[in-house]
Amino acid sequence: MAESEAILKESTVFILRYAEVGIKGKRARGMMEGKIRTNFRELLSKLGDRCEIRSSRGRIFVSGFSSEDNVRSALSRTMGIKSFSKASEIRIRSIEDIVNYCASRFASQLDGKKFAVRARRAGGQSFTSMDIARAVGDSLYGYSAGVDLVNPDVEINVEVRDNRAYIFTDSQNGPGGLPIGSEGRVAALVSGGIDSPVAAWYLLKRGCMVDYVFISLAHPADTVEFLKSIRSLIKSWSSGYNPTINIVDGTPLLEEILLSGKVRIPNITYKRTLYEIAKKIAIEKNGNGIVTGESIGQVSSQTPANLMAINAGFDFPVFRPLVGMDKDEITEVARKIGTFPKTNMGEFCSLFSQEVVLRADPEIVRTDFAGIIGLDDMIKSRVQISPSEIDDVIDSLEKTSLLCENIPDQSLTFDLRSPMDYREWHYPGARNIGLRQLKDTLKQENQPDRPLVFYCSKGLQSAYAAGVARKMGRESYFVPIDLLRNKVDRKIRN
Repeated sequence: MAESEAILKESTVFILRYAEVGIKGKRARGMMEGKIRTNFRELLSKLGDRCEIRSSRGRIFVSGFSSEDNVRSALSRTMGIKSFSKASEIRIRSIEDIVNYCASRFASQLDGKKFAVRARRAGGQSFTSMDIARAVGDSLYGYSAGVDLVNPDVEINVEVRDNRAYIFTDSQNGPGGLPIGSEGRVAALVSGGIDSPVAAWYLLKRGCMVDYVFISLAHPADTVEFLKSIRSLIKSWSSGYNPTINIVDGTPLLEEILLSGKVRIPNITYKRTLYEIAKKIAIEKNGNGIVTGESIGQVSSQTPANLMAINAGFDFPVFRPLVGMDKDEITEVARKIGTFPKTNMGEFCSLFSQEVVLRADPEIVRTDFAGIIGLDDMIKSRVQISPSEIDDVIDSLEKTSLLCENIPDQSLTFDLRSPMDYREWHYPGARNIGLRQLKDTLKQENQPDRPLVFYCSKGLQSAYAAGVARKMGRESYFVPIDLLRNKVDRKIRN
């Protein structure tokens, strides 16, 4: 079959589609289209590529790129894009140009296969979408096993806009939602766990610029895990703005709320205090709310009654995008977006495991919170880092980590778990203490030359304890409990 003039002018483009953006008013739609283009260009630039972009009647067209893989990668992570397709663009003079192109391209692909033609058009053509589908279908029917409009082996899509036709066979999903930067700014309370990074991602998907607030209880160990958890969010999903990363030293807060014994409902009061810190940081950046990873009933502080108590008197919006999701659903999203942690040190709730309250009295929480002092000083002394510094900060902190895998000789070992867990199993020679006894125990310890090693169920408490001991001038480390169990098992086998 001779090539037509239309085929000689074929070029490759990507067609971008959006959903919600298309139902906005003209002004808002124009603004959001602009942000989609800008944000996509930024993500593509991170991959070392560039492109040309133009818009036409609810579609965005990308051309002039050097790598299709780069374009697909960036489009699949650009908020606001519902779907996209790689298409062949041809200039047309009549419907015959479309028929000739499709016959040349698809005739050899249809042997023994059923096919369908989907057509749509926009512009002042003399033919309709039905005319396109009928003409292309007629030209290909003899090469195929017939037509199947429900479940075809090959689906041929034709979009005509003015004097150009776009022909493609499949589409790939984008994240959907709204473009980042179209819906204001929020501050996300994020830990190194599974839930909170996913919650932050959902606010990115809804068009918000997200800043990050982390309350460190066991620096540098938990800070490293936090930074690793948001690294993918920032590098892979965030574009169109420069997020701030706020690291607050929460150890004074932990000592005041949990270890002092003055607070009656520590698990709920602690959460209420975190809200206040995030709120103050959000306001500094003209933020419109805070984001949390809470899901109804997942832990004791997230019962409806306790969430009500936490919110009582809190005069700032709290967004909880995971509130109706279960752990499996959240985990699935975390894996998809690249934030699922390789290690899990546990979260602050593990520190309150012996102080569980399922139905807190809002008035007690208000009274407890009113007695908390020093929040402004904690916020002023926080560390702020930029996205470009994340990798260097992680490398630096890992070099100063108190984590150890080989227990030093002559060390004293402390088990920070509950007495019941200790009785069930503990490392030979380990002493069982609680965090409230930590400082007194260390002050009374009369073997200052012996290293101290701490372990707990997940790692957060032991990392905190090792940090406290190091500040008191002792050589100290924390060690994963699984490593200790394996060490004992190997010794028994040998």
